[in-house]
Amino acid sequence: MALTDTSVKTPALLMFALETAAFLVSAEARVIAPLLPAISNDLKVTIGQAGLLISAYAVPYGLFQLVYGPIADRYNRQKVMGFALGLFSLGTLISGFMPDLASLSFIRFATGAAAAGTIPVALAYIGDAVPYERRQAALGKLVAAASLGGVLSAAMGGIIATLVSWRWLFWIYGAVSVGASVLLLRMPAAPNLHAQPARWFDPYADIFTQARARAVALYALVLFEGFALLSTQGFLGAYLYETHHLSYALIGLLLMLGAVASTITARFVGRMVARIGEAWMLRSGGVLLALMYVLVLIEPYWIFFPLAMLVGGTGFIVAHSTLQARATELLPARRGTAVALFAFSLFVGGGFGTWVAGIGIEQFGYTASMLATAAVVLVFAGIAPPLALRKG
Repeated sequence: MALTDTSVKTPALLMFALETAAFLVSAEARVIAPLLPAISNDLKVTIGQAGLLISAYAVPYGLFQLVYGPIADRYNRQKVMGFALGLFSLGTLISGFMPDLASLSFIRFATGAAAAGTIPVALAYIGDAVPYERRQAALGKLVAAASLGGVLSAAMGGIIATLVSWRWLFWIYGAVSVGASVLLLRMPAAPNLHAQPARWFDPYADIFTQARARAVALYALVLFEGFALLSTQGFLGAYLYETHHLSYALIGLLLMLGAVASTITARFVGRMVARIGEAWMLRSGGVLLALMYVLVLIEPYWIFFPLAMLVGGTGFIVAHSTLQARATELLPARRGTAVALFAFSLFVGGGFGTWVAGIGIEQFGYTASMLATAAVVLVFAGIAPPLALRKG
């Protein structure tokens, strides 16, 4: 595979494999929620007990980002992704056979740990393979694939569980994941341009000693992004169910509009950033996300809620892809570690934000919580450009 000083040529088939991996890992992260009633009935446990399966996957997924970052900086990124996705596919297939909650929880933990080696490593690979002026467009497509996987999984989970069994969803995801893993492992692999041996914590130390204030500012902003952008958003389906008494299928279809908007917008972010610049990408993305929460509350919902999803999906891809692009360029020699730390910061911020949003909804209701979230997102829109784009 031909090399240049700053990038490698990336075959379309390989990009398809990366996007497929992102789709599957994101879908797996969301698959449990719509399946909880079916799983609880089948395994003879309560909904609350079955809900622990979500944490069993999410916790190792977040923590193991910090493990895969240095590995991806030391070894071939494509092979690391292929190996991690292979373990992920094995865990996903086995999940469909587990007879009780304890064994299923154990397998979900292992699967989440394996899944952590896909999306952040793929982002780092794109950082190597795609020149900066075209990188945001490539990153946007990967984020859109992940977003689509999460929403489609939530929409399809209840339907498949009703028609056949919740176990079939794991078998389907596992089988497709095997194919993507084989593709990644068998395709000619470009060498890691920045691979270098190091002690375990050296890559993290390098980021903060060399990038210094830029690193602190970016990761603090990503932490806040997760808190602001990924918090109340997780309760939009519950809002529709409790406020408008919609069916799970209709709720899934409405939420899916956000992923559709993200997917379409991802095709244009490269041109957008060239036209308006990164600062306005961050500002406009934040404003659109704040507007989403206002539109959600306006009646009639069947007009304004779909519009809100389209606006929010567009806003997220515009803002988030900009931050991802900055992370890939923070310290090229430690790109895998930088992106892993990016994902970890987003995960921690989103987890804390979701917890706070849940408390807010219980104490003050949906309207007050969504308006408060809109205000917090506007703060993000204001502070994001100077923090993300600082030079020193």
